[in-house]
Amino acid sequence: MKGLKKLLWFLYKCFAFYTLLIYILILWIPLKGWIAGFMMMSLPVVVIVHLISIPIWLIIDKKKALLPLVMVALAGVFVSRTYGFGHEPAELESGSSFSVLNYNVHSFQRDEPWWKNDGRERIADMKSWFKKSDPDIMCLSEYYSAHEEPFDFNGNFREQGFKYQKFYSRPKKEKHGNSWGVAVLSKYPIIASQDTIFAAQNGLIRADVNIKGDTVRVIAVHLYSMTLKLGNLVSQKQMDGVKRESKITFERMRNGFVRRSREMNVLASWINASPYPVIVCGDFNEIPYGYVYSKMRELLTNGFEEKGEGFGFTFNHLPYFIRIDHQFFSEEKLEIQDFKTFNEVKYSDHYPLMGTYQFRKKRKGED
Repeated sequence: MKGLKKLLWFLYKCFAFYTLLIYILILWIPLKGWIAGFMMMSLPVVVIVHLISIPIWLIIDKKKALLPLVMVALAGVFVSRTYGFGHEPAELESGSSFSVLNYNVHSFQRDEPWWKNDGRERIADMKSWFKKSDPDIMCLSEYYSAHEEPFDFNGNFREQGFKYQKFYSRPKKEKHGNSWGVAVLSKYPIIASQDTIFAAQNGLIRADVNIKGDTVRVIAVHLYSMTLKLGNLVSQKQMDGVKRESKITFERMRNGFVRRSREMNVLASWINASPYPVIVCGDFNEIPYGYVYSKMRELLTNGFEEKGEGFGFTFNHLPYFIRIDHQFFSEEKLEIQDFKTFNEVKYSDHYPLMGTYQFRKKRKGED
């Protein structure tokens, strides 16, 4: 029995060391790449294991229960990334605020098998929801608009007041008659814009928006999608199928970590080069403990962490309990009033987010 206890204690100490490595990676991110990506992503599971270990070690050896307690206590550093405590909306000057909504609309699910049955009705409901939510600026990922109804979203949004619209500037040789990919739609004038396409519909669009004399740079983001089909993995009944799907999932995740780290370099250069306060929002395909999220926290402030409520999960398909859509902003020049995750809105495989901001007052002597 003593030999088994020693072995278990040795294994647990190794696990505690691995945990400390994860904490260090997330806080100081000295490494990037797929190995670090997998380690950082495992944080929630690691903390759960330590929580379960506390009562187990209390039964086996009370003194040794101190180590899992310390591991859990250290994880408290990441609470702000994980859970929002529902801060009260800040008071803003009347008429000075503006709202930014980001939403991965999943091409309005036009390729789903059920679309022929009630697709038109769902799209009509979705258009009504956009009108009711009434944001000033929208950043939409996996956007799609065609000339025919019900997919004439460009025209519909124009009728709702979004007169200024920016999409990818695709090469003329592609001859796309439809708008698709990332879109920035604004009720305020867009005075300058730029885009870059990473692959397919993933990429960035920046739009410098003039809001009543002040300018904000809005960067719409859709980073590399891993297109994980976890349903295929879960549904496997034979070991060969499990191995095959696990390998596919692993390869896609590894490729995703590598691709997004490269894309982050481009995004960081756009942020650092901005002469205006910045709001970056969209589908990052990255949970709050990943490399991209941690790098973004070095550059900007996260809207959910400031004003969010609950866990703020943004994905309503497997694995469900993840937050991969985000808003970041320049805290020194912008103030956030409110932040909402619309987890009752299920028109897509993502939930929409909306942050409400205002420009900070300039102090005397500032330009």
